[in-house]
Amino acid sequence: MTTKSTMKISCIVPVFNGERYLREAIESILAQTLPPFEVIVADDGSVDGSVEIARSYGESVLLVTQPTAGPAATRNLGWRSARGDFFAFLDADDLWGVEKLQRQAACFEADSELDYCVTHARMFWSNPEEAEAYRDLTRAGSIPGYATTTLLARRAVFERVGPFNEALWFTDATEWFIRAEEAGLKLHVLEDVLTLHRMHAHNLTRRRSDESRAEFLSIVRSALKRRRAGV
Repeated sequence: MTTKSTMKISCIVPVFNGERYLREAIESILAQTLPPFEVIVADDGSVDGSVEIARSYGESVLLVTQPTAGPAATRNLGWRSARGDFFAFLDADDLWGVEKLQRQAACFEADSELDYCVTHARMFWSNPEEAEAYRDLTRAGSIPGYATTTLLARRAVFERVGPFNEALWFTDATEWFIRAEEAGLKLHVLEDVLTLHRMHAHNLTRRRSDESRAEFLSIVRSALKRRRAGV
């Protein structure tokens, strides 16, 4: 059942050569019980059919594009193009549960001081053999989703915390959440699994795991230095 709300939520889908799963991601937004104010596909110079898929939705989806600049720059392109008062992000290979926006919007309506909200997330595997091999993995269960795909945040949060760090290719979301926590913003974590993170052979962090690990350690070290310095 569709729910009405006065909240203007801009849903942003960053994509780079994501034609295989992009339509599923867009459909999971359009199927929300709380319809979004707008859906924006931010394309990072794709050379596959991603742009054509986004255009096939006509006025239901706003397409914005840029030459390839990386995931963080693409997310920034998306929210800077948005007209809503709240921002939600869905990677082109992930999915939302149908009540994701509705459940999060209710949190903001119940607490006028809330700045941002995340849901729990669960991994799922496209490859049946991997799904069976990893089904007992701890991370395959419900985990707090400190990732952009679970996030719903006020526009004012981005004006205060700033954009995603475009120098980072793997951990821009983690670094942004660290800055949000350091800013003392109010967070609510929904325990419900409302975001599904797809695991497949082309996940960026899987293909370039060593670089991802090194970048993660770098941002953690930087955060620790700031805390020790009392920043």
